[in-house]
Amino acid sequence: MNFIQNTKNPKNTENPVSHAGQAPGLFNPYAPLRPSADTLPAFPIHCLPPRLQAYVAAVAEHTQTPVDMAAGVALGVLATCLQGKVRVEGNTGHYEQTSLYVFIIANPGARKSAVIRAMTAVIEDYEQAYNEKLKPQIRKRRQERETLQRQITRLNRQLAQKYDSMTELELQHAQDNLADLPAIQPLQIFTDDCTSEMMVKLLKDNGGRMALISAEGGAFDAIIGRYSKKPNLDVWLKGICGDTIRVDRLNREPDYVRHPAVSMILTAQPSVLSEIMQNGLLDGRGFLARFLYVNIPPAAVPRSFQSAPIPQDVQEDYRELIYGLLNLPPETDIVLHLSPEAVELMEGVCNGLEQYLIHEARDMREWGSKLIGLILRVAGLIHVASGLTKDISADTIRCAICIGRYAFQHAMYAYSIISADETIEKALHVVSRLRKHRVRDISQSALYQLCRGRFFRDAKELEPVLELLEQHGYIWRDTPLYSGVGRPPSRTIHVNPIVSDEQ
Repeated sequence: MNFIQNTKNPKNTENPVSHAGQAPGLFNPYAPLRPSADTLPAFPIHCLPPRLQAYVAAVAEHTQTPVDMAAGVALGVLATCLQGKVRVEGNTGHYEQTSLYVFIIANPGARKSAVIRAMTAVIEDYEQAYNEKLKPQIRKRRQERETLQRQITRLNRQLAQKYDSMTELELQHAQDNLADLPAIQPLQIFTDDCTSEMMVKLLKDNGGRMALISAEGGAFDAIIGRYSKKPNLDVWLKGICGDTIRVDRLNREPDYVRHPAVSMILTAQPSVLSEIMQNGLLDGRGFLARFLYVNIPPAAVPRSFQSAPIPQDVQEDYRELIYGLLNLPPETDIVLHLSPEAVELMEGVCNGLEQYLIHEARDMREWGSKLIGLILRVAGLIHVASGLTKDISADTIRCAICIGRYAFQHAMYAYSIISADETIEKALHVVSRLRKHRVRDISQSALYQLCRGRFFRDAKELEPVLELLEQHGYIWRDTPLYSGVGRPPSRTIHVNPIVSDEQ
């Protein structure tokens, strides 16, 4: 299976996928320097488990939003339910836990909050029902601990007045009993705003599992640290990998979380994405490379005032599915293996991906290096949510690969429109000058004079930009005959008429 079929990166000037044959006097196929979200593939909803697929489609119809938004949140919901309970063995001895970081980018008014509310309300209902049942136990445990604490206070007072060995033994016994009766914490499955330090505490209180779900870009403010210049990313980096968290601080009890599992479902506007992508502290440690990006086209707006409600049977099926996954005991440890056919498919993906990423920019190489793990995580989620019990089949892996291909193209788009690429910036400057002066044909030397200044201080600096524009079908250059005497004539640049129409 060719994983990168039909996948082109306009930023990549070396990738063979970007090269197209060019006959003399003809333009290459036109490919915008910066792609549009409207051209991205739609989420392959058929790859989701049937009950989840039906609910995602119903939510998309009800909220009048692209199916991508509900589908992306759905994967995050599955991860929230199963993280820390399901592992997928890819290569022998290497396991991927089923945590996911989902990042949905959409314009204001895209109904992000409505979709997240529709997809996560069932988790809140489960939390509330669970904690209602737990109230008597919480109350009883609190009373037992308060009794022991009063006893310890009384014994300490007695020992302070007069030492007695029996009193000391009684005190030790009471302290041991208190240690054996930890406070029962109400169940919390997710939060919508917390600092890195608070996330560690939430993990400790909830069996090492926690999710961050927010429809506001402000959630990133807490991650990068509102009041510090350097963000504390350790819990977010370790939380998706399952690496043990050990934090020792002066005048504070140490924090220890073995095999933490953190998932995220975050939404933000493109402007927030731009700010985040340009934050070197986030990108430098691979934090941004761990996200499954979902880009919602700007043209996606509600079509009418009224919309079809979510069918009751579809809603009940979804509730039953999520409740069933959340009801798995906390100590559950499901280890999934790949069938031989699935292993063969993953081998093909790995080989194709490696060849494709050789000439990619650093950002995409870093993201692509984690794609195999993402596919395995998605496969594990689909497998368990589908009620399957044996090894992960080739069909399930095909679905996960299809979602992985979708994620790859959306990540490529996110990086291509945000990441600083000097050649593209220069090329866009040249195009703007050509448009402004309505140029159809111009010599290369005259074009340099037209564009010289901040971007071009030497004529040689124009050459890689013209190569990029030629590859993308913006221009084509003819080479006049040269007799070998005198200075070679300047090449003529012909501008594609479509350039003046491009927005």
